[in-house]
Amino acid sequence: MDDLKFGIVGVGKMGYIISKLISQKFPVLVNDIAGVPEDLKKFEVNIDELAEKSDVIFIAVKPKDVIDVLSDINSALGKKLIVSIAAGIRSDIIRRFARRSARVMPNVCAEQKEGIFAVYAEYEEDAELLRHVFQDYGKVFIVKSDEEIDIFTATASSGPGYISDIFESFEDAFVRAGLSRENARVISAQIFLGTAKMILSGKSPYEIRSEVMTPAGTTAEGFAEIVNTKTFILKAVEKSLEKCREISNLFLEKFKK
Repeated sequence: MDDLKFGIVGVGKMGYIISKLISQKFPVLVNDIAGVPEDLKKFEVNIDELAEKSDVIFIAVKPKDVIDVLSDINSALGKKLIVSIAAGIRSDIIRRFARRSARVMPNVCAEQKEGIFAVYAEYEEDAELLRHVFQDYGKVFIVKSDEEIDIFTATASSGPGYISDIFESFEDAFVRAGLSRENARVISAQIFLGTAKMILSGKSPYEIRSEVMTPAGTTAEGFAEIVNTKTFILKAVEKSLEKCREISNLFLEKFKK
């Protein structure tokens, strides 16, 4: 396993993160039609060389470009493991090009070794290979279907975007209350970090809220204004999941034609 060479096609935000992480433990080759960042230039090769020399190939391009990339490298795939991180591109489409295939849905927190990786592979040994690749950079979940990957896309993968907006609201509110922007950001981050650690240690959100919110106290007074948070988050996840399924259905129909 440790002798494998990894190719990454597409080094946008997530492809870049994956390239940086994998290169810490394995040889990597990268390619991107739009160009490669300076710190990845030493790994850059053309698409044909990447397809020929890599044992595992990550397809990290936009969903609309996945089929074109697979078509371009199809003749060199053989028994190589093809791993797509594209939202909505179902495994049965990938399997039309590759004998071995998998889907991974990561999130950007991997940059801080606090990522979430959902892995769906046709073969158990490929799922375990990918667990080995990513286990040092966060939590790895082996799932059993494309539907579960879609759920991880709408939750774990999209989640940092939702949380960042909520975080920014805290930061702005703390500035409005009188804190400097610098202190508001650090205090907000520490609150999120500390609360997350309490939950991971076994406390439920309800228990934490109960510890903080005394009857007729300051937290209870403020909490009375937080009436729509759950509705907003539920709706955000629901709409994101709908979009995943929409992309999936669009490509299935396109492929049938």
